[in-house]
Amino acid sequence: MSVDDLRQQLRDRGYLSHGIERWFALDPWSSRAFWWELAIVALKAATLIAVFGALPFAAVMVFRNYPLHALETLGLFVTYGAAWLAASFAFVMLVALVLKVRPSLPIDTPRALLAISLGASALFVAPLALWWSRFDASPSTAELVTGAALAAAFFLVTTVVVSAALLSFSIYELQRIPAIHQKPRGVPMAIAAAVLIALLFVPAYAQRERPVAEPMIVTTPTTRNVALIAVDGLTVELLRSRPDLGRELRYVTPATALPGASTTERWASIGTGVRTDAHGVRAIEGVRFRGGRHIIQRISPGDFVLMNLAPAIGIARREPLPPTVRRRDYVWEIFAKRGLPVVSTNWWTTAESKDGALISISPETVFTAAQGQPLRLDQEATARFLAAVDASKPRFATVYLPALDVILNRLERDRNTQVVQSVQALDGVQQALVQMRTRGYEVVLIGLPGEEQSGQAVIASSIPIKNVAAAWDVAPTLLALMGFPLSSEMPGNDLASASAEPRIATYGSRVSATAPAAVNEDYYENLKSLGYIQ
Repeated sequence: MSVDDLRQQLRDRGYLSHGIERWFALDPWSSRAFWWELAIVALKAATLIAVFGALPFAAVMVFRNYPLHALETLGLFVTYGAAWLAASFAFVMLVALVLKVRPSLPIDTPRALLAISLGASALFVAPLALWWSRFDASPSTAELVTGAALAAAFFLVTTVVVSAALLSFSIYELQRIPAIHQKPRGVPMAIAAAVLIALLFVPAYAQRERPVAEPMIVTTPTTRNVALIAVDGLTVELLRSRPDLGRELRYVTPATALPGASTTERWASIGTGVRTDAHGVRAIEGVRFRGGRHIIQRISPGDFVLMNLAPAIGIARREPLPPTVRRRDYVWEIFAKRGLPVVSTNWWTTAESKDGALISISPETVFTAAQGQPLRLDQEATARFLAAVDASKPRFATVYLPALDVILNRLERDRNTQVVQSVQALDGVQQALVQMRTRGYEVVLIGLPGEEQSGQAVIASSIPIKNVAAAWDVAPTLLALMGFPLSSEMPGNDLASASAEPRIATYGSRVSATAPAAVNEDYYENLKSLGYIQ
């Protein structure tokens, strides 16, 4: 068979273009035309790969962040497409140069050509699998089917593009068509794609859906009714300046504060008793495309393309968000799971719900009702808290009051206004404390200084506690007061008892059947007006 016949067969099979023919005849080191032809061929191949590579990423993000405006969907596709275009262009250029400068690498056997083509395709699909598996929630059935189908199409297209480049080189070096290309390859490629997609995605999905068995916990329930009042921005110095608070809480001790990059992270450590790497609450950001109506909130951790590339090329900007994902239960959620009636009000990363023994009033409800007024934050939280306590008579109740932190640390106020409003906020704390004591509850109060606020954290209680404390000690103390064992994951200790009881290994991970909640626009705007989001 002549070379001309081989070329015609390649054209008929779609493997050969005039650009590829000219490129193999040029000298790479002395001809600018060589680089021009190489760039054109690589750009064509990269464009095809980029289009099919961007589709599964954009589709998954649309499923995760529905509803999105058409402009936002286009922004997702363009951003991921630009990243794939750059990566695949560099890859095709590199492969072509290796094949050109190393003529000792002709690929003739079907196994070699198929293995290299599939390996290259797997190299492109692997980042998709890693990116997809790192979302905080498992995919829905529709998302899984759509994403897997688009990933399979991406795999097949990449295989064709890579094998075409390899085949073209083999034709010119060997002057014959390798055996694998003398018959249709659709069936074996489809089978290979299905197997690879299953290997990449099914195990990760199955692992995320596997039910988590809760550890067996032996409890010795007490008859106490206990309330936890958490006051952001409260220090031991401020507490001691209010004798009326001291009359209700006779035991007051300074406490060492907690590490944490955000308010939400630190208070999650208080409520769960475990470190950030265990509870998983951290400062997060979303992305808003230029001209877009929505903040894209559900983003895979480490998404370089959306979090770095899109802002860099000016089509989007990053915006801080309140976290919604938490991997460990608050201690009162542990109580509720084991039958103790509980009321929780305004704690970060909690949702509005009434589930069994737990009544949860979300911060979204409280902050939205406050309408950007800091004192109304505590008023709304306290009113809803007391109403829920009166309605359900819980054994444990807790409320988070953030107004003092907002007044002292987040909003620009003249000094007189700041003093007046901070006194009013402390009056509100005192009223909440008196109301709970009147209802027969023992009270534990925890205060943390706000970001860059001077002063020391404080723990106060109507129950005798040790005079040396750390903020870590709140959760273990509450567990002990309610007759629950402490966890080895907790660095803190029980402040109310001198004896050291044996600890269990862990209370296990928090189990959530739903995807992380999206932050609605009203809540987001209220957080901005109160200084939580800059």
